Parts: sequence; structure tokens; C-alpha cells
Amino acid sequence: MHGKNLHFLGEELNPYEQAISIISKTLSPFDEDNLIPCYGFGDSSTHDEDVFSFYPDDKPCYSFEEVLFRYRELVPRINLAGPTSFAPITEAAMGIVDSKGGQYHVLVIIADGQNERSTEFYIVLLVSEYPLSKILAGVGDGPWDLMHKFDNYIPARAFDNCQFVNFTKIMLKDILTSNKQT
Repeated sequence: MHGKNLHFLGEELNPYEQAISIISKTLSPFDEDNLIPCYGFGDSSTHDEDVFSFYPDDKPCYSFEEVLFRYRELVPRINLAGPTSFAPITEAAMGIVDSKGGQYHVLVIIADGQNERSTEFYIVLLVSEYPLSKILAGVGDGPWDLMHKFDNYIPARAFDNCQFVNFTKIMLKDILTSNKQT
């Protein structure tokens, strides 16, 4: 996968679409209202400072199928650019929790790399004060060592609110297991 555009849209699902599809099957039974606020980051307009909504009026998607549909609509129009940061997307999720009166939410971040800024550690600590869990799904080659630290080695958190999943590694194991069985 090294050097490959992980957002490439073709006949088969790209790694981001695969992650969205699998995560949707896992989380949709727990989503009572089917309202899914969706944001992107890491493009030429947001860099490491902001996020963009999947819709201009900031409305949520109404199903995971709509999330995939909007993703496929948006990808051709986005110019990827760095640096990126998880802080703006995390702050947006904290704002949603505040606007919903402290209702518990799950923030899913699908990313192809890590960010080594000190603000990332601070934001993980800060978010643990909110009824908000953060799932970091890694696609591509990483590196992922810092993501594992977010998951396992920040002891001052109010609760263990951050989990890292190496999505590519899990999918590769699944493919290898399937190949062994045939």
C-alpha cells in the first residue's frame, strides 16, 4: 500500500470505504436516531486547523449508506494536503456532545497516519472529561506507534476513552485466513 492513494475510487471499495462499511455494521445497531455528523480533514482548505462538513449546511447524514454516498461524491473534489491534526475533529465532536446536552457519542476517525504534536496528547486527556469515546481506525501502512500510545499509555485520563484499531492489519489477517481455508 506504500505510496498508493488510499482514497482512490474504483470498482472495489478503497480502504476508507471498507472501514466505513465495517464500522457501520458494528455501530448502527447502537445508533438510535441514525443521525451521523460527518466531517473530513487534511485537505488543502483545512490542513491541521479545521474540519469540513460532508454537507455545506452542516447537516448530518441519515444513514451509513449516505455516509458512503457523500464520501464518494466529495473525494474527487478534495485536494489532500498536510499537515493534519486530530485536534479539530475531536473539538468538533466535543461541540456536538455539548450541543446535545452531554449525550454520549462515539467519534470514529479513519486516518492513514499519525500526528506527533503535543496537542494530540492534550486533546485525548481533555476528551476523557466528556461522554465521548474516540476510535482511531488506521488504514494504510502507518506508522502507528503513537496511536498505540493514545490507546494504552495515557494514564491521567478520566476514563479509557480512546481505542486504536489497525484496520489494515485486521483486514490482511482476514484475507490470509480466508486464503488458508480455500
